[in-house]
Amino acid sequence: MKKPALWMAGLLLMFTVSACGNNGSAPAANGGKDAEPTAASQTKAPAEKEKIKFYTFKSSKPEEPTFQAVEAYNKSQDKVEVEYVSLVQNSDSTEFLKKLDVLVAGGEVVDAFMTGNEEELLERASRGVVEPLNPYFEAEGVKPEDEYFKVLKLDDKVYGLMNSSTLWFTVFNKQQLDEAGLKLPEMGWTWDDFREYAKKLTTKDHYGTYFHTWGEYANIIAYSEHPNPQLDASLKPIYDDPSFRYFFNLRRAMEKEDKSVEPYADVLASNYHVLQQFFAGKASMLAVPSYAVRAGLNLEKFPHDFQMVYAPLPRSVDAKDVGMTNISGGGLAVGAKSQHKQAAYDFIRWMTKEAYKYTKEIPSLKKVDGKALLQEFFSENQNLIDIDSLANTLFDSRNKMPEGSFTVPYGSQLKTIVENGFASYMLDNRDFDQVKAEMTAETEKVVAANNK
Repeated sequence: MKKPALWMAGLLLMFTVSACGNNGSAPAANGGKDAEPTAASQTKAPAEKEKIKFYTFKSSKPEEPTFQAVEAYNKSQDKVEVEYVSLVQNSDSTEFLKKLDVLVAGGEVVDAFMTGNEEELLERASRGVVEPLNPYFEAEGVKPEDEYFKVLKLDDKVYGLMNSSTLWFTVFNKQQLDEAGLKLPEMGWTWDDFREYAKKLTTKDHYGTYFHTWGEYANIIAYSEHPNPQLDASLKPIYDDPSFRYFFNLRRAMEKEDKSVEPYADVLASNYHVLQQFFAGKASMLAVPSYAVRAGLNLEKFPHDFQMVYAPLPRSVDAKDVGMTNISGGGLAVGAKSQHKQAAYDFIRWMTKEAYKYTKEIPSLKKVDGKALLQEFFSENQNLIDIDSLANTLFDSRNKMPEGSFTVPYGSQLKTIVENGFASYMLDNRDFDQVKAEMTAETEKVVAANNK
């Protein structure tokens, strides 16, 4: 009686092994050629996307161009998803970075973030919170200087990429330019010429030009014709450079003698937006970064009906290179403690190459058809924007940055020193040499404190 039971048990065991073999874990005896795949072998659970966080001062509204660019990136990806983290809703980059710094100090891990300018980015790089990008470019087989007009470097390490390229130029109110009987100036005009234009453009209803309170406006030449606006290569203050005395005196003369510019004290008290007086028709021309182009389409914020026409930035009277200008931009960076650095790098690279299609800002890419780009951006806005003069200004092959240009992470502190020095010079009617000595001493202290 035991033999049939043993036989039955063996038969059941054989069927059990056979059933397991047909579950896709092992090939069938005939190599599986005739075997039908089961549902389990056909269906795979979708791989979870690698998620990274992008911290920005741009609003998280559907109409925000940067938001639209990130949405487009996510749609183009099947392995990565970017979370858009807006810490402010007023596009205030200073307030944003204060909040971001608090989060980082509290242990928040940042994958990718943006800054309003390069000094803000490099200051954080100096504190070790930004990932150097050189190894990622090397792995990609790309030399960043071949791709971009400018990369954000500190001690020969690339820490950031510019999401847009901002070039200083001169913008004119075409109606007021025509009324004054003036032609649009060409590459090579000087700051002496600028002063004469301002005189001729001034009427009882408006000034010829406007100077803002920022440190750049204390000496625009220092920003456009020197490797660094406050320091030489050995980190010594450069306030002995003739351009500082010249520009300080120019500002005072245009205000006190020519009456062609709104008084500095009034500007300081009024807390204007840098573009406010120009678009209000209260100033006929303005030396300004090129973000003024797109801002001029925001008629809700800057209502006006005149066409903007453009010219290069003036040069100093004795400049050898006529196309010197300042090229700057906000930065995109990867967090040093991110666990998704490659994905974050890939994202910011995409942003530098594709986001301009949504933001309508001039990219920092070298290989772009400038005239075609402007036609694409502004063909429907030619009542406000003269595309020909804009293309000739932005994409003139003679445009260049000073050789050996460099930025220091404490640049914002040095800029404040010049702002304060210029304010004292204008408001207290002080002698330039006295102000220069004070700026020099303060700058030396900051340099020493940051280079111990």
